Amino acid sequence: MRIGEKEREEWRTGLDPKIQAVRKLARKYGAHLLAPDGMFAELAATTGPEYCAADGVHPTPAGHTALAAAWLRLVA
Repeated sequence: MRIGEKEREEWRTGLDPKIQAVRKLARKYGAHLLAPDGMFAELAATTGPEYCAADGVHPTPAGHTALAAAWLRLVA
């Protein structure tokens, strides 16, 4: 089941501060950081959002494959 727009807004409102905290910590400690929200947004623009996350949240096998490939590019 795909989440509704209102639920997505509420979920995103709570998630955004956490994303910013993780980005700040990654910068502070020089850690690798994969930002999947931007990656999925770009991928969804060409494939449609259901390709990456059929329910709008949890990655599909294709979404997991994209994450793994992005991680390998980041750390290689």
